[in-house]
Amino acid sequence: MFGLQFAVSSGRCTRGAFMQLIKLSEEMKKDFEWDYILVVDTEGLRALELDGNATIHRDNELATFVTGLGNMTLVNIFGENSSEIQDVLQIVVQAFMRMKKVKLSPSCVFVHQNVSDVSAVEKNMDGKMKLLEKLDKMAQLAAKEEECDANSFSDIIEFDVQKDVKYFAQLWEGTPPMAPPNPGYSESVQDLRKFILSKASKSPGVTLSAFRSKVHDLWNALLNENFGVQLQKHS
Repeated sequence: MFGLQFAVSSGRCTRGAFMQLIKLSEEMKKDFEWDYILVVDTEGLRALELDGNATIHRDNELATFVTGLGNMTLVNIFGENSSEIQDVLQIVVQAFMRMKKVKLSPSCVFVHQNVSDVSAVEKNMDGKMKLLEKLDKMAQLAAKEEECDANSFSDIIEFDVQKDVKYFAQLWEGTPPMAPPNPGYSESVQDLRKFILSKASKSPGVTLSAFRSKVHDLWNALLNENFGVQLQKHS
C-alpha cells in the first residue's frame, strides 16, 4: 500500500495487526500539524480459509480495535458486495456504543477493488445509496439493542457516502502475467492518497503519550466486550 513494506500475498497472510510509522518529508510538514503518520495493517477479515466461532470472535475484536484506534479506517472490499464486512461493522458499531468512557473519533472509507466499470455513475450512485441504507439499518439495530440514541451509521462512525466510497478498476488490463498494468488503477491510487492526506490535514494529531493512553483504554474496553455474539442479520 503506497510503497509500504507490509507482508502481502494471496489469501490471509497477515496475522493480527502490524504498525508502521511514516515520517513526513520537510515539504509535507508545512501542510500538517504533526511529523508522522501511523499506518496499521490487519489480516483479512472473514477469510474463506478460516472459519468457525473463534475466527468470528477474532475478526470482530480486531476490527473494533483498529477502527477505534485510528482517525480513518480504509475498508478494502473485493468487488461491490460488502455484505460480509457489514456484519463486522455492526459488531464494531455496537461495541463503540458501549465504550462511552473511551474517547474515540473513528471514520471509514470504503474502497471497492476490481469494479468492472468505475465510470458507471448511476450504477455506482445506486450502490452507494444501498450501502448507506444497510449501514444505517444496522446502526439502528445496534442502537435498539444498546438503548442508544443513534439513527444512522454516521452518528457513531464518521462517514459521508458521497465522498467516502471509492471504486477501483482491475489492476491489470487483460489476463496476467503478460497483461500490462491498468493506468486507471494507478490514477485511482493517487487520488485515494491525496484524499487521505486531505482528510488527515484537518486532524490536530496526537502525542505518543496520548496515543499510548488511548491504546490502553481501548484495549481494556475491548477485554470487557463479548465479540462472539452475532447480532441480528440485516437484509
